Amino acid sequence: MGNSNVSKPIIITYSNLVFWITACLLLFWTLGYRGLWGPEGRWAEIVREMFLKGDFFHPTINGESYFDKPLLTYWVIALVTAATGRLDEWAVRLPGAISGLLSLWATIYMGRRLWTDEVGRTAGWILLTTYGFLFWSRTGKADIENVAAITLAVSWYWAMRGKPGFWSYLGFYLICFTGAHFKGLTAIVIPMLAILPDAIRKRRWLNYLDISHLMALAIGVTIYLIPFIIADQTASGYQESGLAMVFHENIQRYFRPFDHKEPPYVYFYYLPLLFLPWTPIMLTALFSMVKSYKKLDTRTKWLLEAAFLIILFYTVPGSRRSYYILPVFPFCALLSSVFLTSPGKEVWKQIGLGLQGGLILLVAVAETVSPVLWPLIEDKTGFVPPAGFKTATLLIGILGLTPWVVRRFAPDLLSKITGTGIKTAHVASAIVILIGGFFCWQQNTLEAYRTERPFLMELKAQVAGIPPGSIAIYRENIANVVFYLDPPGPLRILKDNDAVADFFGKGEETKVLIARRKDLNRLLPALPRDLGDHPTLCRRIYSWQHKESVQLLAWKMVGRKECCTKKLIPSR
Repeated sequence: MGNSNVSKPIIITYSNLVFWITACLLLFWTLGYRGLWGPEGRWAEIVREMFLKGDFFHPTINGESYFDKPLLTYWVIALVTAATGRLDEWAVRLPGAISGLLSLWATIYMGRRLWTDEVGRTAGWILLTTYGFLFWSRTGKADIENVAAITLAVSWYWAMRGKPGFWSYLGFYLICFTGAHFKGLTAIVIPMLAILPDAIRKRRWLNYLDISHLMALAIGVTIYLIPFIIADQTASGYQESGLAMVFHENIQRYFRPFDHKEPPYVYFYYLPLLFLPWTPIMLTALFSMVKSYKKLDTRTKWLLEAAFLIILFYTVPGSRRSYYILPVFPFCALLSSVFLTSPGKEVWKQIGLGLQGGLILLVAVAETVSPVLWPLIEDKTGFVPPAGFKTATLLIGILGLTPWVVRRFAPDLLSKITGTGIKTAHVASAIVILIGGFFCWQQNTLEAYRTERPFLMELKAQVAGIPPGSIAIYRENIANVVFYLDPPGPLRILKDNDAVADFFGKGEETKVLIARRKDLNRLLPALPRDLGDHPTLCRRIYSWQHKESVQLLAWKMVGRKECCTKKLIPSR
Protein backbone atom coordinates (compact mmCIF):
# COMPACT_ATOMS: atom_id res chain seq x y z
CA MET A 1 0.00 0.00 0.00
CA GLY A 2 2.86 2.33 0.83
CA ASN A 3 4.60 1.54 -2.45
CA SER A 4 1.38 2.30 -4.34
CA ASN A 5 1.09 5.73 -2.76
CA VAL A 6 4.71 6.56 -3.56
CA SER A 7 4.62 5.35 -7.16
CA LYS A 8 1.35 6.99 -8.16
CA PRO A 9 2.76 10.53 -8.59
CA ILE A 10 5.67 9.12 -10.62
CA ILE A 11 3.29 7.31 -12.97
CA ILE A 12 1.13 10.39 -13.37
CA THR A 13 4.14 12.59 -14.10
CA TYR A 14 5.52 10.05 -16.59
CA SER A 15 2.19 9.71 -18.41
CA ASN A 16 1.85 13.49 -18.58
CA LEU A 17 5.32 13.75 -20.11
CA VAL A 18 4.44 11.08 -22.68
CA PHE A 19 1.24 12.92 -23.55
CA TRP A 20 2.85 16.32 -24.11
CA ILE A 21 5.74 14.90 -26.12
CA THR A 22 3.21 13.06 -28.30
CA ALA A 23 1.06 16.19 -28.62
CA CYS A 24 4.05 18.26 -29.76
CA LEU A 25 5.04 15.61 -32.31
CA LEU A 26 1.53 15.35 -33.77
CA LEU A 27 0.98 19.10 -33.88
CA PHE A 28 4.40 20.36 -34.99
CA TRP A 29 6.09 17.57 -36.93
CA THR A 30 6.61 18.61 -40.59
CA LEU A 31 4.14 21.46 -39.97
CA GLY A 32 5.42 23.51 -42.89
CA TYR A 33 6.15 20.65 -45.29
CA ARG A 34 2.94 20.85 -47.31
CA GLY A 35 2.04 23.70 -49.65
CA LEU A 36 -0.67 26.17 -48.71
CA TRP A 37 -4.12 24.63 -48.74
CA GLY A 38 -7.27 26.49 -49.81
CA PRO A 39 -7.99 29.46 -47.52
CA GLU A 40 -4.53 29.42 -45.91
CA GLY A 41 -3.39 31.61 -48.80
CA ARG A 42 -5.55 34.48 -47.54
CA TRP A 43 -3.79 34.54 -44.16
CA ALA A 44 -0.36 34.23 -45.77
CA GLU A 45 -0.93 36.94 -48.37
CA ILE A 46 -2.52 39.41 -45.96
CA VAL A 47 0.49 39.16 -43.64
CA ARG A 48 2.91 39.46 -46.58
CA GLU A 49 1.20 42.68 -47.67
CA MET A 50 1.15 44.02 -44.11
CA PHE A 51 4.94 43.82 -44.07
CA LEU A 52 5.17 45.08 -47.65
CA LYS A 53 3.14 48.22 -46.84
CA GLY A 54 4.16 48.59 -43.21
CA ASP A 55 0.44 48.77 -42.35
CA PHE A 56 -0.89 46.22 -39.87
CA PHE A 57 -4.39 47.68 -39.39
CA HIS A 58 -5.79 47.46 -42.92
CA PRO A 59 -5.59 43.93 -44.34
CA THR A 60 -5.49 43.58 -48.12
CA ILE A 61 -5.16 40.82 -50.69
CA ASN A 62 -3.42 41.96 -53.86
CA GLY A 63 -4.01 45.54 -52.78
CA GLU A 64 -7.79 45.08 -52.34
CA SER A 65 -9.37 45.62 -48.91
CA TYR A 66 -10.11 42.37 -47.08
CA PHE A 67 -11.29 42.80 -43.48
CA ASP A 68 -13.05 39.44 -43.42
CA LYS A 69 -11.49 38.44 -40.08
CA PRO A 70 -10.30 40.50 -37.07
CA LEU A 71 -6.70 41.64 -36.94
CA LEU A 72 -5.20 39.41 -34.23
CA THR A 73 -5.43 36.34 -36.44
CA TYR A 74 -2.93 38.05 -38.79
CA TRP A 75 -0.85 39.70 -36.10
CA VAL A 76 0.16 36.40 -34.49
CA ILE A 77 1.52 35.20 -37.85
CA ALA A 78 3.27 38.55 -38.27
CA LEU A 79 4.79 38.11 -34.80
CA VAL A 80 6.13 34.68 -35.78
CA THR A 81 7.54 36.19 -38.97
CA ALA A 82 9.18 39.08 -37.12
CA ALA A 83 10.72 36.70 -34.58
CA THR A 84 11.97 34.10 -37.06
CA GLY A 85 12.50 36.11 -40.24
CA ARG A 86 10.38 33.74 -42.30
CA LEU A 87 6.90 33.97 -43.78
CA ASP A 88 6.05 30.57 -45.17
CA GLU A 89 3.72 27.63 -44.60
CA TRP A 90 5.31 26.90 -41.20
CA ALA A 91 4.89 30.48 -39.96
CA VAL A 92 1.26 30.58 -41.13
CA ARG A 93 0.41 27.34 -39.33
CA LEU A 94 2.42 27.76 -36.13
CA PRO A 95 -0.23 29.83 -34.25
CA GLY A 96 -2.82 27.13 -34.91
CA ALA A 97 -0.54 24.39 -33.58
CA ILE A 98 0.21 26.43 -30.44
CA SER A 99 -3.52 27.04 -30.02
CA GLY A 100 -4.03 23.30 -30.28
CA LEU A 101 -1.72 22.84 -27.30
CA LEU A 102 -3.63 25.49 -25.34
CA SER A 103 -6.93 23.78 -26.17
CA LEU A 104 -5.56 20.46 -24.92
CA TRP A 105 -4.27 22.04 -21.71
CA ALA A 106 -7.60 23.72 -20.98
CA THR A 107 -9.54 20.51 -21.69
CA ILE A 108 -7.29 18.44 -19.43
CA TYR A 109 -7.54 21.10 -16.72
CA MET A 110 -11.34 21.00 -16.81
CA GLY A 111 -11.31 17.21 -16.62
CA ARG A 112 -9.09 17.26 -13.56
CA ARG A 113 -10.84 20.18 -11.92
CA LEU A 114 -14.36 18.81 -12.29
CA TRP A 115 -13.72 15.05 -12.15
CA THR A 116 -10.39 13.24 -11.83
CA ASP A 117 -6.85 13.21 -13.22
CA GLU A 118 -7.76 10.19 -15.34
CA VAL A 119 -10.73 12.01 -16.86
CA GLY A 120 -8.46 14.89 -17.84
CA ARG A 121 -5.75 12.68 -19.33
CA THR A 122 -8.19 10.51 -21.25
CA ALA A 123 -10.01 13.57 -22.60
CA GLY A 124 -6.66 14.96 -23.72
CA TRP A 125 -5.79 11.81 -25.66
CA ILE A 126 -9.23 11.73 -27.26
CA LEU A 127 -9.19 15.38 -28.31
CA LEU A 128 -5.62 15.22 -29.61
CA THR A 129 -6.35 12.26 -31.87
CA THR A 130 -9.66 13.32 -33.41
CA TYR A 131 -9.27 13.97 -37.11
CA GLY A 132 -11.02 17.36 -37.09
CA PHE A 133 -9.00 18.77 -34.20
CA LEU A 134 -5.65 17.61 -35.55
CA PHE A 135 -6.41 18.68 -39.12
CA TRP A 136 -7.44 22.23 -38.18
CA SER A 137 -4.64 22.59 -35.61
CA ARG A 138 -2.20 21.98 -38.46
CA THR A 139 -3.97 24.44 -40.78
CA GLY A 140 -3.23 28.17 -41.08
CA LYS A 141 -6.68 29.55 -40.23
CA ALA A 142 -8.30 31.04 -37.15
CA ASP A 143 -10.56 28.14 -36.20
CA ILE A 144 -8.37 26.45 -33.59
CA GLU A 145 -7.47 29.82 -32.09
CA ASN A 146 -11.23 30.22 -31.63
CA VAL A 147 -11.48 26.79 -29.97
CA ALA A 148 -8.56 27.62 -27.67
CA ALA A 149 -10.10 30.92 -26.54
CA ILE A 150 -13.48 29.28 -25.86
CA THR A 151 -12.00 26.36 -23.94
CA LEU A 152 -9.67 28.61 -21.93
CA ALA A 153 -12.56 30.94 -21.02
CA VAL A 154 -14.72 28.06 -19.77
CA SER A 155 -11.73 26.65 -17.86
CA TRP A 156 -11.18 30.06 -16.28
CA TYR A 157 -14.82 30.12 -15.19
CA TRP A 158 -14.45 26.81 -13.38
CA ALA A 159 -11.13 27.83 -11.84
CA MET A 160 -12.58 31.09 -10.47
CA ARG A 161 -16.18 29.95 -9.92
CA GLY A 162 -15.82 30.03 -6.15
CA LYS A 163 -14.03 33.39 -6.18
CA PRO A 164 -16.40 35.90 -7.81
CA GLY A 165 -14.97 39.39 -8.07
CA PHE A 166 -13.53 41.99 -10.41
CA TRP A 167 -10.32 40.12 -11.29
CA SER A 168 -12.18 36.89 -11.85
CA TYR A 169 -14.62 38.59 -14.23
CA LEU A 170 -11.90 40.58 -15.95
CA GLY A 171 -9.83 37.46 -16.66
CA PHE A 172 -12.85 35.77 -18.24
CA TYR A 173 -13.69 38.74 -20.46
CA LEU A 174 -10.08 39.33 -21.50
CA ILE A 175 -9.90 35.74 -22.74
CA CYS A 176 -13.25 36.05 -24.54
CA PHE A 177 -12.60 39.40 -26.20
CA THR A 178 -9.04 38.44 -27.15
CA GLY A 179 -10.45 35.29 -28.72
CA ALA A 180 -12.98 37.40 -30.61
CA HIS A 181 -10.06 39.12 -32.34
CA PHE A 182 -9.14 35.82 -33.98
CA LYS A 183 -12.36 34.68 -35.64
CA GLY A 184 -15.30 36.66 -34.32
CA LEU A 185 -17.96 37.03 -31.66
CA THR A 186 -18.41 33.29 -31.15
CA ALA A 187 -15.43 33.44 -28.76
CA ILE A 188 -17.67 35.57 -26.52
CA VAL A 189 -21.05 33.93 -27.09
CA ILE A 190 -20.03 30.26 -26.83
CA PRO A 191 -18.32 30.51 -23.40
CA MET A 192 -21.37 32.34 -22.06
CA LEU A 193 -23.68 29.66 -23.45
CA ALA A 194 -21.43 26.94 -22.03
CA ILE A 195 -21.47 28.31 -18.47
CA LEU A 196 -25.17 29.27 -18.61
CA PRO A 197 -26.55 25.95 -17.25
CA ASP A 198 -24.25 26.14 -14.23
CA ALA A 199 -25.02 29.82 -13.69
CA ILE A 200 -28.75 29.14 -13.73
CA ARG A 201 -28.51 26.15 -11.41
CA LYS A 202 -29.01 27.26 -7.79
CA ARG A 203 -29.45 30.83 -9.10
CA ARG A 204 -25.71 31.38 -9.19
CA TRP A 205 -26.20 34.15 -11.74
CA LEU A 206 -27.27 36.46 -8.92
CA ASN A 207 -23.59 36.66 -7.90
CA TYR A 208 -22.84 38.49 -11.16
CA LEU A 209 -25.24 41.37 -10.58
CA ASP A 210 -22.70 43.79 -9.17
CA ILE A 211 -20.71 46.79 -10.31
CA SER A 212 -17.40 44.89 -10.49
CA HIS A 213 -18.88 42.60 -13.14
CA LEU A 214 -20.06 45.54 -15.24
CA MET A 215 -16.66 47.25 -14.90
CA ALA A 216 -14.85 44.10 -16.08
CA LEU A 217 -17.24 43.79 -19.03
CA ALA A 218 -16.72 47.45 -19.96
CA ILE A 219 -12.93 47.01 -19.93
CA GLY A 220 -13.22 43.91 -22.10
CA VAL A 221 -15.44 45.70 -24.63
CA THR A 222 -13.08 48.70 -24.70
CA ILE A 223 -10.03 46.52 -25.34
CA TYR A 224 -11.94 44.73 -28.09
CA LEU A 225 -12.93 47.98 -29.82
CA ILE A 226 -9.52 49.71 -29.72
CA PRO A 227 -7.96 47.99 -32.80
CA PHE A 228 -11.11 48.60 -34.86
CA ILE A 229 -11.22 52.27 -33.84
CA ILE A 230 -7.55 52.73 -34.77
CA ALA A 231 -8.18 51.01 -38.10
CA ASP A 232 -11.17 53.25 -38.85
CA GLN A 233 -9.38 56.44 -37.81
CA THR A 234 -6.38 55.68 -40.04
CA ALA A 235 -8.32 54.26 -43.00
CA SER A 236 -7.22 56.73 -45.66
CA GLY A 237 -8.68 55.31 -48.87
CA TYR A 238 -9.36 51.92 -47.27
CA GLN A 239 -12.67 50.52 -48.49
CA GLU A 240 -13.85 48.40 -45.53
CA SER A 241 -14.69 48.93 -41.87
CA GLY A 242 -13.64 46.28 -39.39
CA LEU A 243 -16.68 46.83 -37.17
CA ALA A 244 -18.99 46.73 -40.20
CA MET A 245 -17.43 43.39 -41.14
CA VAL A 246 -17.97 42.10 -37.59
CA PHE A 247 -21.66 42.88 -37.97
CA HIS A 248 -21.75 41.43 -41.50
CA GLU A 249 -19.83 38.22 -40.76
CA ASN A 250 -21.23 37.48 -37.29
CA ILE A 251 -24.64 39.00 -36.69
CA GLN A 252 -26.02 39.33 -40.21
CA ARG A 253 -24.67 35.93 -41.24
CA TYR A 254 -26.30 34.38 -38.16
CA PHE A 255 -29.78 35.88 -38.56
CA ARG A 256 -29.83 36.45 -42.34
CA PRO A 257 -27.29 34.04 -43.87
CA PHE A 258 -25.99 35.01 -47.31
CA ASP A 259 -23.70 32.05 -48.00
CA HIS A 260 -22.53 28.69 -46.65
CA LYS A 261 -26.16 27.55 -46.58
CA GLU A 262 -26.58 23.91 -45.63
CA PRO A 263 -29.52 21.94 -44.15
CA PRO A 264 -30.20 22.05 -40.37
CA TYR A 265 -29.29 18.40 -39.87
CA VAL A 266 -25.81 18.79 -41.36
CA TYR A 267 -23.98 18.74 -38.00
CA PHE A 268 -25.41 15.29 -37.32
CA TYR A 269 -23.14 14.33 -40.21
CA TYR A 270 -20.19 16.68 -39.72
CA LEU A 271 -19.67 16.10 -35.98
CA PRO A 272 -19.42 12.28 -36.18
CA LEU A 273 -17.28 12.57 -39.31
CA LEU A 274 -14.79 15.07 -37.87
CA PHE A 275 -14.70 13.34 -34.48
CA LEU A 276 -13.38 10.17 -36.06
CA PRO A 277 -11.88 7.83 -35.07
CA TRP A 278 -13.48 8.32 -31.62
CA THR A 279 -17.03 8.57 -32.96
CA PRO A 280 -18.21 5.14 -31.64
CA ILE A 281 -17.24 6.06 -28.07
CA MET A 282 -18.66 9.57 -28.36
CA LEU A 283 -22.02 8.41 -29.71
CA THR A 284 -22.28 5.59 -27.16
CA ALA A 285 -21.43 8.00 -24.32
CA LEU A 286 -23.96 10.52 -25.56
CA PHE A 287 -26.73 7.95 -25.90
CA SER A 288 -26.13 6.34 -22.50
CA MET A 289 -25.88 9.69 -20.69
CA VAL A 290 -29.04 11.11 -22.27
CA LYS A 291 -30.83 7.89 -21.35
CA SER A 292 -29.74 8.15 -17.70
CA TYR A 293 -29.73 11.97 -17.47
CA LYS A 294 -31.62 12.15 -14.16
CA LYS A 295 -29.05 9.93 -12.46
CA LEU A 296 -26.04 11.96 -13.58
CA ASP A 297 -24.06 14.08 -11.14
CA THR A 298 -24.43 17.87 -11.43
CA ARG A 299 -21.17 18.46 -13.29
CA THR A 300 -21.80 15.76 -15.86
CA LYS A 301 -25.26 17.21 -16.41
CA TRP A 302 -23.62 20.59 -16.99
CA LEU A 303 -21.24 19.07 -19.54
CA LEU A 304 -24.09 17.46 -21.46
CA GLU A 305 -26.13 20.68 -21.37
CA ALA A 306 -23.18 22.82 -22.49
CA ALA A 307 -22.47 20.53 -25.46
CA PHE A 308 -26.15 20.61 -26.42
CA LEU A 309 -26.32 24.43 -26.30
CA ILE A 310 -23.20 24.78 -28.44
CA ILE A 311 -24.55 22.42 -31.09
CA LEU A 312 -27.91 24.18 -30.96
CA PHE A 313 -26.23 27.57 -31.41
CA TYR A 314 -24.53 26.45 -34.61
CA THR A 315 -27.62 24.63 -35.88
CA VAL A 316 -30.11 27.52 -35.60
CA PRO A 317 -28.67 29.86 -38.28
CA GLY A 318 -28.86 28.94 -41.97
CA SER A 319 -25.11 29.52 -42.49
CA ARG A 320 -23.32 26.27 -41.63
CA ARG A 321 -19.84 24.88 -42.36
CA SER A 322 -18.20 21.70 -41.13
CA TYR A 323 -15.51 23.46 -39.09
CA TYR A 324 -17.96 25.79 -37.33
CA ILE A 325 -18.74 22.92 -34.95
CA LEU A 326 -15.12 22.56 -33.73
CA PRO A 327 -15.71 24.42 -30.39
CA VAL A 328 -17.84 21.50 -29.16
CA PHE A 329 -14.94 19.04 -29.57
CA PRO A 330 -13.36 19.61 -26.11
CA PHE A 331 -16.76 19.07 -24.50
CA CYS A 332 -17.35 15.89 -26.52
CA ALA A 333 -13.88 14.65 -25.53
CA LEU A 334 -14.68 15.28 -21.86
CA LEU A 335 -18.06 13.61 -22.26
CA SER A 336 -16.42 10.53 -23.76
CA SER A 337 -13.77 10.49 -21.04
CA VAL A 338 -16.27 10.77 -18.19
CA PHE A 339 -18.21 7.90 -19.74
CA LEU A 340 -15.09 5.70 -19.99
CA THR A 341 -13.70 6.42 -16.53
CA SER A 342 -16.81 6.67 -14.34
CA PRO A 343 -18.10 3.59 -12.49
CA GLY A 344 -21.19 1.88 -13.86
CA LYS A 345 -22.62 1.64 -17.36
CA GLU A 346 -20.47 -1.45 -17.95
CA VAL A 347 -22.75 -2.79 -20.67
CA TRP A 348 -22.61 0.51 -22.56
CA LYS A 349 -18.83 0.69 -22.11
CA GLN A 350 -18.48 -2.81 -23.47
CA ILE A 351 -20.54 -1.86 -26.51
CA GLY A 352 -18.67 1.41 -27.07
CA LEU A 353 -15.21 -0.05 -26.62
CA GLY A 354 -16.14 -3.05 -28.74
CA LEU A 355 -17.20 -0.81 -31.63
CA GLN A 356 -14.23 1.49 -31.12
CA GLY A 357 -11.68 -1.29 -30.90
CA GLY A 358 -13.23 -3.09 -33.87
CA LEU A 359 -13.02 0.05 -36.03
CA ILE A 360 -9.37 0.71 -35.18
CA LEU A 361 -8.40 -2.94 -35.56
CA LEU A 362 -10.07 -3.00 -38.97
CA VAL A 363 -8.12 0.09 -40.09
CA ALA A 364 -4.83 -1.36 -38.81
CA VAL A 365 -5.45 -4.70 -40.52
CA ALA A 366 -6.45 -2.96 -43.78
CA GLU A 367 -3.21 -0.98 -43.76
CA THR A 368 -1.20 -4.09 -42.93
CA VAL A 369 -2.64 -6.04 -45.89
CA SER A 370 -2.51 -2.97 -48.16
CA PRO A 371 0.13 -4.53 -50.47
CA VAL A 372 -2.56 -7.00 -51.51
CA LEU A 373 -5.21 -4.26 -51.87
CA TRP A 374 -3.22 -1.73 -53.93
CA PRO A 375 -3.70 -3.44 -57.32
CA LEU A 376 -7.47 -3.46 -56.77
CA ILE A 377 -7.49 0.20 -55.68
CA GLU A 378 -5.38 1.25 -58.65
CA ASP A 379 -7.64 -0.65 -61.03
CA LYS A 380 -10.87 0.85 -59.62
CA THR A 381 -9.77 4.45 -59.06
CA GLY A 382 -6.69 4.98 -61.21
CA PHE A 383 -4.86 6.22 -58.11
CA VAL A 384 -1.19 5.26 -58.13
CA PRO A 385 0.41 5.82 -54.70
CA PRO A 386 3.51 8.03 -54.71
CA ALA A 387 6.88 6.75 -53.67
CA GLY A 388 6.96 6.02 -49.96
CA PHE A 389 3.19 5.93 -49.45
CA LYS A 390 2.92 2.14 -49.76
CA THR A 391 5.79 1.65 -47.33
CA ALA A 392 4.34 4.15 -44.87
CA THR A 393 0.92 2.50 -45.00
CA LEU A 394 2.31 -0.99 -44.39
CA LEU A 395 4.55 0.03 -41.49
CA ILE A 396 1.89 2.17 -39.82
CA GLY A 397 -0.58 -0.72 -40.10
CA ILE A 398 1.87 -3.13 -38.45
CA LEU A 399 2.66 -0.61 -35.69
CA GLY A 400 -1.08 -0.04 -35.23
CA LEU A 401 -1.51 -3.73 -34.34
CA THR A 402 1.26 -3.75 -31.72
CA PRO A 403 -0.87 -2.34 -28.85
CA TRP A 404 -3.00 -5.50 -28.98
CA VAL A 405 0.17 -7.60 -28.76
CA VAL A 406 1.52 -5.50 -25.88
CA ARG A 407 -1.82 -5.81 -24.08
CA ARG A 408 -1.64 -9.59 -24.41
CA PHE A 409 1.76 -9.90 -22.73
CA ALA A 410 1.83 -6.79 -20.47
CA PRO A 411 -1.81 -5.84 -19.72
CA ASP A 412 -1.09 -2.70 -17.67
CA LEU A 413 1.98 -1.33 -19.50
CA LEU A 414 0.12 0.92 -21.95
CA SER A 415 -2.16 2.10 -19.16
CA LYS A 416 0.86 3.28 -17.17
CA ILE A 417 2.40 4.96 -20.21
CA THR A 418 -0.74 6.82 -21.29
CA GLY A 419 -2.37 7.32 -17.89
CA THR A 420 -5.66 5.92 -19.19
CA GLY A 421 -7.71 2.89 -18.13
CA ILE A 422 -6.53 -0.63 -18.95
CA LYS A 423 -9.53 -1.23 -21.24
CA THR A 424 -8.92 2.03 -23.11
CA ALA A 425 -5.12 2.30 -23.28
CA HIS A 426 -4.48 -0.12 -26.15
CA VAL A 427 -7.19 1.49 -28.30
CA ALA A 428 -5.89 5.00 -27.57
CA SER A 429 -2.32 3.89 -28.34
CA ALA A 430 -3.34 2.37 -31.66
CA ILE A 431 -5.23 5.54 -32.60
CA VAL A 432 -2.16 7.67 -31.82
CA ILE A 433 -0.09 5.49 -34.14
CA LEU A 434 -2.62 5.43 -36.98
CA ILE A 435 -3.69 9.07 -37.02
CA GLY A 436 -0.22 10.33 -36.12
CA GLY A 437 1.21 8.22 -38.91
CA PHE A 438 -1.24 9.74 -41.36
CA PHE A 439 -0.58 13.38 -40.50
CA CYS A 440 3.15 13.08 -39.91
CA TRP A 441 4.09 10.61 -42.66
CA GLN A 442 1.45 9.39 -45.11
CA GLN A 443 0.02 12.84 -45.82
CA ASN A 444 3.48 14.20 -46.57
CA THR A 445 4.11 11.55 -49.21
CA LEU A 446 0.88 12.62 -50.94
CA GLU A 447 2.32 16.12 -51.34
CA ALA A 448 3.89 14.83 -54.57
CA TYR A 449 0.40 15.01 -56.09
CA ARG A 450 -0.37 18.54 -54.86
CA THR A 451 0.95 20.52 -57.80
CA GLU A 452 -0.16 24.08 -57.11
CA ARG A 453 2.99 25.13 -55.26
CA PRO A 454 5.41 23.66 -57.87
CA PHE A 455 3.37 25.31 -60.63
CA LEU A 456 3.49 28.71 -58.94
CA MET A 457 7.18 28.46 -58.12
CA GLU A 458 7.89 27.68 -61.78
CA LEU A 459 5.66 30.59 -62.77
CA LYS A 460 7.54 32.83 -60.33
CA ALA A 461 10.76 32.02 -62.18
CA GLN A 462 9.01 32.80 -65.50
CA VAL A 463 7.81 36.25 -64.34
CA ALA A 464 11.06 37.31 -62.65
CA GLY A 465 11.80 40.92 -63.57
CA ILE A 466 8.34 41.58 -65.03
CA PRO A 467 6.59 44.53 -63.30
CA PRO A 468 3.38 43.65 -61.40
CA GLY A 469 1.29 45.79 -63.76
CA SER A 470 2.21 43.43 -66.62
CA ILE A 471 0.99 40.36 -64.73
CA ALA A 472 -2.75 39.78 -64.55
CA ILE A 473 -5.24 37.31 -63.10
CA TYR A 474 -8.49 36.64 -64.91
CA ARG A 475 -11.77 37.43 -63.12
CA GLU A 476 -10.82 36.77 -59.46
CA ASN A 477 -8.23 37.57 -56.83
CA ILE A 478 -6.38 34.31 -56.03
CA ALA A 479 -4.46 34.74 -52.77
CA ASN A 480 -2.23 31.68 -53.20
CA VAL A 481 -1.07 32.93 -56.59
CA VAL A 482 -0.11 36.36 -55.27
CA PHE A 483 1.62 34.95 -52.19
CA TYR A 484 3.84 32.50 -54.05
CA LEU A 485 4.67 34.97 -56.84
CA ASP A 486 5.62 37.51 -54.13
CA PRO A 487 5.29 40.63 -56.32
CA PRO A 488 6.39 44.05 -54.99
CA GLY A 489 2.96 45.49 -55.83
CA PRO A 490 -0.58 44.41 -56.79
CA LEU A 491 -1.18 42.28 -59.86
CA ARG A 492 -3.90 43.36 -62.26
CA ILE A 493 -7.33 41.73 -62.05
CA LEU A 494 -9.09 41.50 -65.42
CA LYS A 495 -12.79 41.24 -64.69
CA ASP A 496 -13.99 40.68 -68.27
CA ASN A 497 -12.85 40.01 -71.83
CA ASP A 498 -12.68 43.68 -72.72
CA ALA A 499 -10.08 44.13 -69.98
CA VAL A 500 -8.15 41.13 -71.36
CA ALA A 501 -8.12 42.58 -74.88
CA ASP A 502 -6.98 45.92 -73.52
CA PHE A 503 -4.28 44.24 -71.41
CA PHE A 504 -2.70 42.45 -74.38
CA GLY A 505 -3.43 45.21 -76.90
CA LYS A 506 -1.49 48.02 -75.24
CA GLY A 507 2.30 48.17 -75.04
CA GLU A 508 5.00 45.84 -76.32
CA GLU A 509 6.33 44.73 -72.93
CA THR A 510 6.14 41.12 -71.73
CA LYS A 511 2.68 40.20 -70.47
CA VAL A 512 1.58 37.29 -68.28
CA LEU A 513 -2.02 36.19 -67.74
CA ILE A 514 -3.13 33.64 -65.12
CA ALA A 515 -6.55 31.97 -65.21
CA ARG A 516 -8.43 28.87 -64.11
CA ARG A 517 -9.34 26.20 -66.64
CA LYS A 518 -13.04 26.57 -65.74
CA ASP A 519 -12.87 30.05 -67.33
CA LEU A 520 -11.00 28.95 -70.45
CA ASN A 521 -13.96 28.85 -72.85
CA ARG A 522 -15.03 32.32 -71.77
CA LEU A 523 -11.48 33.64 -71.99
CA LEU A 524 -10.42 32.21 -75.37
CA PRO A 525 -12.18 34.78 -77.60
CA ALA A 526 -10.27 37.61 -75.89
CA LEU A 527 -6.80 36.05 -76.15
CA PRO A 528 -4.45 37.11 -78.96
CA ARG A 529 -4.71 34.67 -81.85
CA ASP A 530 -1.09 33.52 -81.56
CA LEU A 531 -1.67 32.50 -77.93
CA GLY A 532 -4.92 30.61 -78.43
CA ASP A 533 -5.64 27.71 -76.10
CA HIS A 534 -1.98 26.74 -75.70
CA PRO A 535 -0.85 28.03 -72.27
CA THR A 536 2.80 28.52 -71.57
CA LEU A 537 2.37 26.77 -68.24
CA CYS A 538 -0.26 24.39 -66.85
CA ARG A 539 -0.72 23.09 -63.37
CA ARG A 540 -0.79 19.33 -63.60
CA ILE A 541 -4.00 17.61 -62.50
CA TYR A 542 -4.19 13.84 -62.13
CA SER A 543 -7.17 11.89 -63.43
CA TRP A 544 -8.39 10.77 -60.00
CA GLN A 545 -8.33 14.25 -58.48
CA HIS A 546 -11.44 15.61 -60.27
CA LYS A 547 -10.27 19.21 -59.89
CA GLU A 548 -9.66 20.19 -63.48
CA SER A 549 -12.08 23.11 -63.16
CA VAL A 550 -9.72 24.90 -60.72
CA GLN A 551 -6.55 24.03 -62.62
CA LEU A 552 -4.33 27.07 -63.08
CA LEU A 553 -3.08 28.10 -66.52
CA ALA A 554 -0.64 30.85 -67.50
CA TRP A 555 0.18 32.57 -70.79
CA LYS A 556 3.37 34.54 -71.30
CA MET A 557 3.75 36.84 -74.29
CA VAL A 558 6.79 38.90 -75.26
CA GLY A 559 6.20 41.66 -77.79
CA ARG A 560 2.76 40.22 -78.64
CA LYS A 561 4.35 36.87 -79.36
CA GLU A 562 4.05 33.83 -77.19
CA CYS A 563 7.26 33.27 -75.30
CA CYS A 564 6.98 29.52 -75.43
CA THR A 565 4.24 27.12 -76.46
CA LYS A 566 5.77 24.17 -74.68
CA LYS A 567 3.88 23.08 -71.58
CA LEU A 568 6.55 23.09 -68.92
CA ILE A 569 4.26 21.16 -66.58
CA PRO A 570 1.81 19.22 -68.79
CA SER A 571 -1.84 19.04 -67.82
CA ARG A 572 -1.83 15.27 -68.25
